[in-house]
Formats: sequence, C-alpha cells, structure tokens
Amino acid sequence: MGLVEVNLSMSLDGYVTGPEPDAANPLGVGGAAILRPGGERWMVDEVVAAAGAVVAGRRTYDHVDGWGEEPPFRMPVFVPTHRPRDVRVAGDTTFTFVADVETAVAMAKEAAGDKNVYIMGGASTANQALRAGLVDELNLHIEPVLLGGGAQLFADLGRQQIRLERTRLIEGPNTTHVRFRVLR
Repeated sequence: MGLVEVNLSMSLDGYVTGPEPDAANPLGVGGAAILRPGGERWMVDEVVAAAGAVVAGRRTYDHVDGWGEEPPFRMPVFVPTHRPRDVRVAGDTTFTFVADVETAVAMAKEAAGDKNVYIMGGASTANQALRAGLVDELNLHIEPVLLGGGAQLFADLGRQQIRLERTRLIEGPNTTHVRFRVLR
C-alpha cells in the first residue's frame, strides 16, 4: 500500500494561496506550483511516477473550473464536498465527489493500489486529513515569498501536536523542497 502524502507549495509564511487566489498567484492554484508551466520538471516527474490517485479540494476544483477538458492528473481524483455532483470524466482523469475527506482518502487508497495518494490543491483539505490522522508524509515546496494572508496550511489543526521527522531537504533554483514523515 502506498503513502498518503500532502503535496503542496506554500509561501514562507505558511499560505498555499494569497488573499486573492488567481492564476497570477506565485504558488499556483491551491498550492500546486509544481503542476503549473515552468514548475520544476524533476519534481513533477517524481510526483506523477509515484502517484496512483489524488485528493483535491472542492474550492480549488471550482476555482480552476475542474482543470478544463484535459486535467493534468491522468488518474482518479477524489473531491470531498458538501455539494455532491455526478462523477466527471475529462480526458484520462475521473473526478469522484464524496461527502468528506475520510471517504475521499479511503477511496483514493483503494484506487491507488501500491502507489501513493497525493492530497493537492487546498489547505482546508490537507488540514482536515492531518487532523483526522490520515497523512503519512508532508512534501512541501516552499516558495521565497511572503503572502501575508490567504489559505493557510496548518491553520486549524486544533490543539493536537503532530510530530514530524524531516526525511529530505532539496534546495532548488526557486523553491526549497522539504519532506517530512508524520510520526505516529
């Protein structure tokens, strides 16, 4: 069974989107800078090779109009939402809308088999998965910018302490990549 990994870009002050998330956001939409044109190719290749399914936030999905007719994922994507809708197939990507993050992660793990499940595209979804104890690793791509507001990663974890072990640190040309294992 693969890992469940939060895989997001964030500003140095902890935001995955700015106060007004848009296409000009230095972090991409929903903290997915590595998927935008000009992202670090080796990181995109690494993520795609290990991925079997994705959990993506509903607000991010809506903001990018479902990533258009040819989404970048080419694998099952599960979207936790309180606004249900029918399954959507676009290109090689199937979007399944489910009631909560726990269901989304469980279905994504089943679909992924031995590959990883990536939680991408939204601080709220990542925070919910962390709070529920569903995350094995954090793969954070820290961008050299201070946004001062927006959707903040780790903002609503409650009072619980989550211990981490750093397992990788790579200084890229524009981004610092840090991977942590969640200690249980």
